Amino acid sequence: MSLFLPNNLSRMLAISGLCIVYATVQAWAFGWLVSFPFLQLMLDGMVNGLCLTALSYLLWKVIKYGNFETLEFYQRLINYAALGLLSIAIWTGLCYLSAYSIFDPDKWSEAISMLPLKAFIALLIYLLMIQLFRMGLAVAGVESQRQTEEETEEEIAGMDNHRTEEIEMLERIVVKSGQKIDVIRVAEIVYFQAEGDYVRIFTDSGKYLKEETMKYFQSHLPDGQFIRVHRSYLVNTSKILRIELYEKQNQLLTLSNGDKIKISASGYKRLREKLGL
Repeated sequence: MSLFLPNNLSRMLAISGLCIVYATVQAWAFGWLVSFPFLQLMLDGMVNGLCLTALSYLLWKVIKYGNFETLEFYQRLINYAALGLLSIAIWTGLCYLSAYSIFDPDKWSEAISMLPLKAFIALLIYLLMIQLFRMGLAVAGVESQRQTEEETEEEIAGMDNHRTEEIEMLERIVVKSGQKIDVIRVAEIVYFQAEGDYVRIFTDSGKYLKEETMKYFQSHLPDGQFIRVHRSYLVNTSKILRIELYEKQNQLLTLSNGDKIKISASGYKRLREKLGL
């Protein structure tokens, strides 16, 4: 437990410092507009700052685990707008409760008059936090993608070395589901998708779940026909209908069964080399 104390202590000190700074700025700003004592305004600002910290933490969790950045632009815009309205409403409500418990009842109208300006401040802070959160997620995403691509490159390099040995290539794959057994010809497969200890096999007519690893299929399928375009996807190049730019530098494959999958930068490079693009 003692190993975590310095880190937690530094966080607490940082939060306390931010709350004090926010409270001082808010007290100074509102001191020109209302007749409340400076210390009362400071106390109100401290409470507002603590509420802001808690709200920021919740916003970070919602944005991080809600995968907002993977949505289409308009859907993402709607989600951020709805989240902003909810955040401002919660913030304003907490400010109302804070003012009710701190300021004198006979000056309640002055306390209420501060709420619209506080709501506007909440809007500005929300917009700033969203940009900071998106920047943080982008940096984390680039680092995660880099590590994933390095791991995939090592795995594929190992597969290439392994291919120097005599390995019998698959012509068909047998999938058993309950009492039913399906025999899938390799030429009919559109792509494979890794799902933990299983691999999902997609064809033009349906999809099947096979208890096997992506590594196994990659080593037992023709390298020129099936290409690892992502850590989770192994694609039949003859089933690719279109390659297009997705957002900034990501590529999107449209396949013969109508599915669209994103590919990594290294996967796109590998695909271009194999296809001679």
